[in-house]
Parts: sequence; structure tokens; C-alpha cells
Amino acid sequence: MIIVYIIWIVVLACAGSAVLPATLRFLRQHGLTAANYAGDNIPVGSGAVLALLFALLHTIAELTAASGLWMDTAAVIRGNTAAFLLVFAAGWIDDSIGDRAVKGFGGHWRQWRETRTPSTGAIKAGVIGIAAFWIVTRYSSNWAEGLLDWVTIVLAANAVNLLDVRPGRAWKSFYLGAAILLAAKPEGASIIWLLPSAAGGIALMPGDLRGKHMLGDCGSNLLGFALGCSLAVAAPIWLQGPALAVLAAMHRTAEKSSITAWIERHRWVRWLDRFGRV
Repeated sequence: MIIVYIIWIVVLACAGSAVLPATLRFLRQHGLTAANYAGDNIPVGSGAVLALLFALLHTIAELTAASGLWMDTAAVIRGNTAAFLLVFAAGWIDDSIGDRAVKGFGGHWRQWRETRTPSTGAIKAGVIGIAAFWIVTRYSSNWAEGLLDWVTIVLAANAVNLLDVRPGRAWKSFYLGAAILLAAKPEGASIIWLLPSAAGGIALMPGDLRGKHMLGDCGSNLLGFALGCSLAVAAPIWLQGPALAVLAAMHRTAEKSSITAWIERHRWVRWLDRFGRV
């Protein structure tokens, strides 16, 4: 099965590399650009490539299921692709028409209180919650486990989004989390949810590190959602518990001060954050 996963990653990575140039042209031509931390105006929303890879993996799953190959693995993808694409769509709307000045849970709450109109970020959070509920109702065995899994998925989806403010930071967090999860020898085929993102990084991460484009909410939320789903469904509780504590701490830090400021205060974390960045 590992050979099959490697083949799928290669196929998806090649597909991602093929569609990336057209995706970036689309973003530029439709004004989906923004100034990054260095002040350069770059395309925002390269995470659309990830959505295409999830759709492609779904197509592969349909074809393999029809041929009778890898039935168990294909079933995991076929039944849940819509939840992943729903997260992407909510992030795409936030990237396209959202107010980037509104940040954090507090900011979205203040906008609602002052205008009585939900921000696109608040709507996105609600959609991610629904998508997470979709997953937990299919895989959690009781309400307590379901609640723990739901919180894990929701916080993971937003945590990676919080990190997408410096080149490569979101990708590094995804790959680090995926590596820890795989090292823990997770059970079940749900780790296949990591394949489109892992393959997408091969195509997207080099340009992201060079500051040529950004994932945007549509990509970073999707990365976090995929990692959160695999963590919630496949990770042993001794790993999911500490991971949930880390996710909660990240959100508290983001609300109280800044994750970037925290990174800058810790030498080894700062080195890892800047590694490979141009």
C-alpha cells in the first residue's frame, strides 16, 4: 500500500506542477493579489491547486473502485471529498471578498456586534464547523469522542491559516504535523487525506518559500483541515491530546499577542521558520 501512496503522490505532484502556472495567471488577471509581509504584491489563493488535487484524487478513487482495486482506501476518499471542497470554497470566498483587516475571533465578533452582519471569516468558520461535523459523524464512535475530534479538526484548520503569514510557514507546520502523525503509526486509511496536500507541497512550496505566491485561506484552511481530520480519526489518543493542547495554545497566543512574535523569541523555532526562505 505504501507503493500505491507513493505513486499517487507522484501523479498528484505532477498534476499540481502542471496547473500551477495557469492558476497564478488566473489569480493575477482577476485581481486576487495582496501585499505580503515584505510589501510585495503577490497572488493570493494558490491553494486552489490543492482543491484540484483533491478532486483528482476523488476521480482516481472512483476509477479504482470501479475496477475493484484498493476498495477500502477509495471508500475513504469517495465519501468525504465534498467536505474538503466545502472548506476550500469557504476559504476562497474569504480570499475573494473578505475584509483582511478583520482578524481573530475577537475581530469577527466585534464586526458582528457593530454591524449585525457576519464577516466572511465568520461564515467560513461556520462552514468549517459543518464540514468537521460531517467527518466526525462518520467516524467517531460516541458523542464524547465526536466532540474531541470536532474541536481538533476545527482548531487545526484555523491554526494552519494563522501561520500563513510568512513564506513556507504553513507548509512546514503541515509537513511537521504529518510526519509526527505517520511516525505514530496511525490506524486506518484516513491518512490518505494527507496525500493531495503532501503532493501539492511539491508543486507549491518552492514558490511559497520564495514569496512568489500565497496559499490564501482557501489553501491554508484546507491544509489544516486535512491534517486535523487525519489527526482526529487516525491518531492514538496519546498523540491527539497533546496536539489539541498545542492547537489551543496557538489560538490563545494569536488572540493575546502574535505567533510571529513568539517564534522570533525562540531561537531554534526561528531558525526552522526561516530555513529555506529566500
